[in-house]
Amino acid sequence: MRLEVNGVQYTNFTSAKCQIRLDSLSNSFSFNAVAPGGQALPFKATDPCSVIVDGEKVLTGNIEIVSVDYDGTDHIIAVSGRDKTADLLDSTIGNIDDLGGENLTLKALIEQVIAHVGASIAVIDEASPEPYSAAEDIAAPEPGDNAFSFIETYARKRQVLLTSNGDGNIVITTNSGIKAAGAVQHIIGAEDNNVMQSNFSYDTTGRYNAYRMASGLNPVPSNNAGDIDLAALVSQGGGVFDDEIRAGRQLVLVAEAPFSDSNCESRAKWEANIRKARGLIYSATVPLFRVGGDSGNLWAINRLYRIVDDYVGKSESMLCNSVEFSYDVDSGRNTSLGFVGKKAYTLFLEPDKYAEVASNVA
Repeated sequence: MRLEVNGVQYTNFTSAKCQIRLDSLSNSFSFNAVAPGGQALPFKATDPCSVIVDGEKVLTGNIEIVSVDYDGTDHIIAVSGRDKTADLLDSTIGNIDDLGGENLTLKALIEQVIAHVGASIAVIDEASPEPYSAAEDIAAPEPGDNAFSFIETYARKRQVLLTSNGDGNIVITTNSGIKAAGAVQHIIGAEDNNVMQSNFSYDTTGRYNAYRMASGLNPVPSNNAGDIDLAALVSQGGGVFDDEIRAGRQLVLVAEAPFSDSNCESRAKWEANIRKARGLIYSATVPLFRVGGDSGNLWAINRLYRIVDDYVGKSESMLCNSVEFSYDVDSGRNTSLGFVGKKAYTLFLEPDKYAEVASNVA
């Protein structure tokens, strides 16, 4: 693993980590080194940088924290930071015009927020969610709203994920469904196993039998729709049942933005599926950074890998939602992988398990 700062690549770190997640906008890194006493510190906070893993750039961002401990002979240097999208996570919105009109896309909305905060981030749309309706939607942030929380509200309305790529740009995406070569394997008695350690958990404490969304339509964009019933304007809603969870567990949420009945139903199903995905987790640590050792591609998020692990009783394809590349001078190169169900982050995660609830949940 290498850290490239201001165009110069640095190696010889005692340890390094880089974490990449599918369901989190900003990725992170940390590097540690021991420098001989008297050598000038080569890094400073805010320096632009990239993380290079086996010759491939996996993160572009900035150093945010630099700490130094030293004695008469050595400097112990620790640097850490996040990719460029961290600026949206940390920034708040000032006075900005309402964003609305026909054919307003999520990509255009995000680009306008990026321009408002002055960040240098591109938006790549892999999902192409449908545009927002001028009769239902108007993006009207309040001064002081968190920039990422604001745009994530509208991403949830279209049931898509916001993540980042190796260039530090935002990617609008969904579950890719792409099957990748290679497997995470621990078969008892096999000689080609690659699992060094693993963990499986199935946690239902964050799941519910009934998910209900309550909302109302925004009266300003609704003017574009002509006459509308007042009761319908203030009382929109919808939901689903998850039959895998016992009755008596209910979650009622107020929609983050004005939702119609149909949007409420989709948003409720998305909530149920996200909570199921987060409750069903398999993780494993494998040697080196590439599938198949040094011969294949780097392990990657949003790919389906075959999981065959006799110790936890799993033999199925699962979606990789986190990758952490790590190096330590003593233990070498390892990759920690996190997996969720193969249909996680979709509206169609075992749809037979869900039934609609009454549309009026107010």
